[in-house]
Amino acid sequence: MLRETVTTSHGHRHPLHLLAALSMVLAAARPARAEGDAPEAPAAPPEAGAAAPTGEGAPAGDAAIEVTIQAEKPGSEAASRVSVGHRELELRPRLRPGDILESVPGLFAVQHAGGGKANQYFLRGFDADHGTDVAFFVDGVPVNMVSHGHGHGFTDLYFMIPELVTGLDGYKGPYYASIGDFGTAGAVNLRFAEKLEESYAQVSLGQYGIQRGLVIASPDLGDTWRAVAAAEIYRNDGPFLSPERLERFNVYLRATHDLGNTGKVQMTWMSYGSTWHGSGQIPARAVCGEGEQGGLNPPPSAFGQPCIDHFGAVDPTEGGATERHMASVAYSTAWRDADLSALAYLVRYRFTLYSNFTFFSEDPVRGDQIEQNDDRAVGGADLRFRRQYEIGGARFTTSLGAQIRADAIDKSLHHDEARERIEEKSRTHVDESQIGVYVEQDARLRRWLRLVLGARAQWIDVNVDDPGEDLEAAGNRSSGARGQMQLLPKLTAIVSPAEGVDLFAHFGRGFHSNDAQGAVLGEGAATLITPATGYEVGVRVAPLRGLSLSGAAFLLDLDSELVWSGDAGATEASGQTRRYGIEIGGRYRLRSWLFADVDATFTRARFRENAGNASAVALAPTQTLTAGVGVRPTLGAFTPFAALRVKAIGARPATEDESLTAEGFTVVDANAGLRWKNVEVAVDIQNLFDTTWREVQFASESRLPYEPAPVTGIHYSPGWPFTAIGRATLYWE
Repeated sequence: MLRETVTTSHGHRHPLHLLAALSMVLAAARPARAEGDAPEAPAAPPEAGAAAPTGEGAPAGDAAIEVTIQAEKPGSEAASRVSVGHRELELRPRLRPGDILESVPGLFAVQHAGGGKANQYFLRGFDADHGTDVAFFVDGVPVNMVSHGHGHGFTDLYFMIPELVTGLDGYKGPYYASIGDFGTAGAVNLRFAEKLEESYAQVSLGQYGIQRGLVIASPDLGDTWRAVAAAEIYRNDGPFLSPERLERFNVYLRATHDLGNTGKVQMTWMSYGSTWHGSGQIPARAVCGEGEQGGLNPPPSAFGQPCIDHFGAVDPTEGGATERHMASVAYSTAWRDADLSALAYLVRYRFTLYSNFTFFSEDPVRGDQIEQNDDRAVGGADLRFRRQYEIGGARFTTSLGAQIRADAIDKSLHHDEARERIEEKSRTHVDESQIGVYVEQDARLRRWLRLVLGARAQWIDVNVDDPGEDLEAAGNRSSGARGQMQLLPKLTAIVSPAEGVDLFAHFGRGFHSNDAQGAVLGEGAATLITPATGYEVGVRVAPLRGLSLSGAAFLLDLDSELVWSGDAGATEASGQTRRYGIEIGGRYRLRSWLFADVDATFTRARFRENAGNASAVALAPTQTLTAGVGVRPTLGAFTPFAALRVKAIGARPATEDESLTAEGFTVVDANAGLRWKNVEVAVDIQNLFDTTWREVQFASESRLPYEPAPVTGIHYSPGWPFTAIGRATLYWE
């Protein structure tokens, strides 16, 4: 148990009862605070009464009142669980929005096909593509897009301004009752600011046409209101011979109002728009000096053709445009031994992507470029009630929750040439709804023994209307309705045999959904809900103040794998898989000015029904390493800072028979700067040692214009070379 004494001031921005409420409110709809590092994760599993933090931004009071709150330690329910506060994030290089996600040990976010397309994610032996097996939330609002026009679970996080993220909560495995769809490998909830100590304006200029302007204002609106407003503009051309011409715009507005001393309401608006060109995934066999693995395919010179540059393109007209607008309202209140929180949200989203995965395989004259469109509206709500009580000296916390979501989706697929439509291949409307209810009982039976039992009931319903359905032949159904329910139990046991030593054991059933179009097919239909069963044991020790060491071993069985199809340029349902592995890590924090961490993962992913020569899960990561150190001391009027981070991923099979390999890479990023009074200057370095690396890789079948027939080989997007970015910031209160 953690006992904290919280000091606040009556009638000011953080009233006594509001602090007590926030200390008990589970992440599922609770707004984030900017001041502290303790987790406050809306839509995340319970922290069993995590105490409200008192950060450096807490207002001074003239009538201080003390209240003592008993709580479980934040993030104490698993060795693989992590909560990251804004002080740690400040000590990390944040060159791209995806860099924030990598503060979750073992989670990688890489980029391909231009800086406006969603990242590709790796976690726990999953190549989760754009989010098929990792659930993402922003202050409790789900981000993954179901039945997306490019790929199921598509998660584009470029709508977030990194500086506004005050913390995040990372979860591994399917052990948390409040996490639903896509939470198989894990989940991440990003917490955004409701109040900042300072406002500021920032300008960044870097190589390859990088230009960024950012303004964040957090005005003083009195004792019961807090607000943050921010706007960002960004552009770059990238190192590519065909410039990316990426342009991005973000707006963030948040207002928080205290409702007396018992609760608060929070209103948020986020808008984002982006356009870009991309070099796509280029075939290794066509790149100068690289060739194909083992001489599998002839180089361009065998056909009397020139090779292309490492940063070249086969189809320079790839790219796209997207926009996302979101409004949300969150409410929380609490009384003596219980709390209630509610969240409602609306999202308007549009997306167009031009891709060419196969080049000239299907159309040798005009090429195989496709145009994918997704136009949708999303609405949802999240309600959670929690009550704490004691029986015979044991402390219990009971949580009840309900989550609903509805998507109305129009999507289409076209065959294009240089972004001009040649023919429409499909046009579909999808209505998809999800309902999840859960109960969780957290029991602190003894000082050394804690049990968490939970269960989630999940319902998914879809209705697909395909105007191009083949009505003349039986068995070709591509329209229709379908529903499915699943009951998902969870169990966690935590034993603490000595001070600073915790042992963990977990069992849980989770799931990812499948694309609605594949679920209503007349033949070969996929299930709507694919269950995953996970097991985990772990240990966490704290031998010294500020030092935490952890280790975990896990096994996860997935009933149906979502795998990449190079021919279709999309993910498809496949067979049963098993993943198992170990994770080890250490984190050290010295007060608020130094942070260091190291994490390594070793995993193996195989198909269960095809043991033999073709049982590897393609592109599943086998080894990863992340490590870094950051410092930010205060020396009088000066605050110097610096950080260095390394991330590495090992070579992994690119095909099920392991005939092709996706190369590993090691990349180092760094930053350094100095703040003096209200002025700060810094330089950020991406790829400090100018490594030549392949950021993403696929085994795809394609045909270049001079090749007589399609061939299978490695396609990749090159990682950026050494890139320097200078920035200057002006602060004011």
